Amino acid sequence: MNIPALLRITMAWAVLTMYALKIDALAPSVCTNVNKCVVPLCCGSVNPLGTFQNTNNSKHQLYMSVEGDFNEETISNAKQAIDSGSIKARFRALYKFSRPHTIRGSILASIAGTIRALIDTPGAIGNANWGLMLPRAFIGMISLLFGNIFIVGINQIYDKEIDEMNKPFLPVASGEMTKQAAWISVWLTGAIGPILVKNFFPPLLFQLYCFGLFLGGVYSVPPIRTKKNPLLAGMTIAIVRGFLLNFGVYYAVKDAIGVPFGWSPKVSFIARFMTAFATIIAVTKDLPDVEGDKVRIY
Repeated sequence: MNIPALLRITMAWAVLTMYALKIDALAPSVCTNVNKCVVPLCCGSVNPLGTFQNTNNSKHQLYMSVEGDFNEETISNAKQAIDSGSIKARFRALYKFSRPHTIRGSILASIAGTIRALIDTPGAIGNANWGLMLPRAFIGMISLLFGNIFIVGINQIYDKEIDEMNKPFLPVASGEMTKQAAWISVWLTGAIGPILVKNFFPPLLFQLYCFGLFLGGVYSVPPIRTKKNPLLAGMTIAIVRGFLLNFGVYYAVKDAIGVPFGWSPKVSFIARFMTAFATIIAVTKDLPDVEGDKVRIY
C-alpha cells in the first residue's frame, strides 16, 4: 500500500461519514434542557436529584467544558445545518466525535517519543533518510488517530444515554451524529488503522496496536465493559495511554532508522510517568459524571 492509496482510503472514509451524518440527523436527544444536564464549575448549584439549578438565570454562563458547546440553541442550529447538507457542519460533528483533547494528547506523545528516539541515537538526525521517514511518520500518525477515533467513538455509541446527561455536547448524544454514522466511522477507522500498521510497521507493533484497540473496545462494549470496574478501567487507560502509546512510538522510530530497540533510563521514566499519569486521568475524568452515572445503571 502506497501513499496515494492511503489518501484515497482516508478521503473515502471522510466522504462516507459525511454522507451517513445526513441520515436522521435530527434524532432527538433525551436531554432537552441543557441547564439540567450539566454541572457547571462557575455558576449555579446541584440539587439532591443531581439536576443543575442556574442561580444566575443565564445559559451563557455554562463554561465548564474544555470541548463542546453547551448552548442548546447552538446545538440545534448545528443539527439543522447538517440536515441541510452543510459540509462544514458535518466535519465539525466528526471533529467533536474524535474527542479533540485525546487527539492532541496522542500527537504530543508521538512528537515527544520521536524526538526522544532521535536524540538517543547518535547521528540519527543528520543521517536520516527523511524522504522515507516523513511519509512513514505521517502514516503512523494517521494510524494512531484512527485508533483513537475507534476507541472514543465506540465509547460514545455505548454511552449515549449516559452522555445525554453528563456530556450533552457530544455529537452522538446531542443528535448531531446518528448511531449509524458513528458506527460507520468506528468500523472504518477500526479497519483502516490495523491495515496501515500491518503494511508499514513491524509485526510487534501490529500486535500491540490490535491489543490496544481490543482494550479500548472492551472498555465500553458489554458484556466485559471494563469501565464498570474502577480498577479495570484505570488499568485499561493506563496501559493504552501510558505504556502502549509511548513504547510503540519509540519502537517505531528506532525501527525506521534501522537501530535495534533498547530501553534507556529516560524512556523508561517517560513510560512509567505516563502510565501513572494516565491512571490519575482514569480516576479524575469521571468525577464530573457522578450524578449522571447514578441515574444510569450499567
